[in-house]
Amino acid sequence: MVSVVVFEFCVMRCQPLRRALVCNRRLRNKA
Repeated sequence: MVSVVVFEFCVMRCQPLRRALVCNRRLRNKA
């Protein structure tokens, strides 16, 4: 059960970072 909670916490915390990386790639491609 603990591993599941840690996994969900990691996903919730990594999601914004992943979204930021995608935005940076799009900006670089446009530039």
